[in-house]
Amino acid sequence: MYSIVLICSLSLVLMSCGTSSDDEASNVMEIISINPESPADLSYGEFVIITYEYMIDNSEGARMWVQPYTSGSISPRFLYSSSSVFHGDGGREVGVSIDDGDDPVTVDQLRVVMVSPDQSETLFETYIGVEYNFNE
Repeated sequence: MYSIVLICSLSLVLMSCGTSSDDEASNVMEIISINPESPADLSYGEFVIITYEYMIDNSEGARMWVQPYTSGSISPRFLYSSSSVFHGDGGREVGVSIDDGDDPVTVDQLRVVMVSPDQSETLFETYIGVEYNFNE
C-alpha cells in the first residue's frame, strides 16, 4: 500500500513539473553588479559600469540598454552604451555617464530595457533607484 501511495505522489509531482510558466517565452535582464555602488559623486564623463545577464526568447533577437534617468526622464547630456541585436542567453557589461556641462546632474534611476530589433516593442523594462551626482 505504501508503495502505491508513493508512486501516485511521485507521478503527480512529475506531471506538475512540465506545466509551469517556464514553457512561456521569456525576455529578461538581471543586473549582476553596478560599480561604483550608489550613492556616489562622479566627474563628468566618468562611467558607472553595469554588468547584467540576459535571456532572449524573441525569435528576432533584441536590443538592450541601461539608460540614466533624472526625475522621471532620460538625463540631460546622457551617455550610455549602444546595442546591436543579441540572441539567446549571455552577459554584458555597459556604462552610463553624463557629458560635460554647466550644471551638475543627479541620476536617480537606471532604466533597464530590452526592445525588439526595430525598437517597435518593449520586451522587458524596469527601473533601479540610484543616486549618482555628476559634476566637474
